[in-house]
Amino acid sequence: MFMIVRKLELSQFRNYNRCIVELSQGINWIYGANGQGKTNLVEALYYLCNLESFRTRKTPQLLNEKSVEAVITAQVESKNVKHIIKVNLSNKGRQVILDNSLVRKVSEYTPSFMALALTPEDVNLFRNVPHERRKFFNRIISFNDSAYLKNFKEYSKIISEKNALLKQGVTDQLMIWNSMLARSAVKLMKQRNEFVELINSYLSDVFKGLSGRDEILKLVYKPSLLTHNFQDSEVLIQLKKNMTRDLQYGFSVIGPHRDEYHLLLDGKKDRDFFSQGEFRITNLSLIMTINHLLLEKYSFSPVMIFDDLFSELDDKVVNSVFKYFLHLKNQIFITSTSEPLNYSPIRQFQVVEGQLV
Repeated sequence: MFMIVRKLELSQFRNYNRCIVELSQGINWIYGANGQGKTNLVEALYYLCNLESFRTRKTPQLLNEKSVEAVITAQVESKNVKHIIKVNLSNKGRQVILDNSLVRKVSEYTPSFMALALTPEDVNLFRNVPHERRKFFNRIISFNDSAYLKNFKEYSKIISEKNALLKQGVTDQLMIWNSMLARSAVKLMKQRNEFVELINSYLSDVFKGLSGRDEILKLVYKPSLLTHNFQDSEVLIQLKKNMTRDLQYGFSVIGPHRDEYHLLLDGKKDRDFFSQGEFRITNLSLIMTINHLLLEKYSFSPVMIFDDLFSELDDKVVNSVFKYFLHLKNQIFITSTSEPLNYSPIRQFQVVEGQLV
């Protein structure tokens, strides 16, 4: 089952006044000089699939200058079903219409649509922004496992209630909430750990296939709560020990909402040792591994978006990566300042001042 955007129409989105384009179900190469709108185009595709931007959380920034509304419309095929999707964006927020019906909850939409992306912003994901890393993995694991989404919502509700008590300085009910939090936290931690173990069973082989390098690439999951066998009792002891700090700060200072993920290359930590090129190829390896798992476990191939991917990779790695792409079943979008590599089949689009040539 594939996720394919057959036709895309933009109105007043970023620097696109109006754009209608029919897309290849294979590789789409979008090229042009800097500042012409390449990234804006794939941002619209990403938003269509995930109902969020990879660049901003502020909806008004997606609108064309002086416009009050932007519209993304698409003909999409997902899981062998054809859909018409319309996303209206304004200063008041967004409205999503799927097959003429209003989508009221994101959770009703996202299980059927997904785009995986690697952008310059993502290169910093593992380096500087723990919250974004957690958000990324929460979404991926939820797509794989509906039970995880249920557990995550449960945990989020419990932590919200506990934080409300902490802000008020109320202590008599904290033990009850800590007990609930411990049970919920252990479920999340187990599921996150199992997912990372699954990733690591493929990650190094994917990295070698993409880069030609023999180092061992590993994804590390580092819970903020320390436990040997994910025992509720061990977690509860730590929550009790941190009650004074919780009250001091007015929120729960430890728990799955503070968990960390990072990458290791032959034992060297990403934020401390990786070059820019290594950040790109290791993050690409992670994305490709996730794509492999989605195909293997759910027979689902998401849309894949690579914005300015090749700018800091050497020619040998670029050729290796592109040959890898040619064997994928996904619909792929690549942006670049240069014309396509000499491979086929590729559909190419040149972007000039918000217009596709």
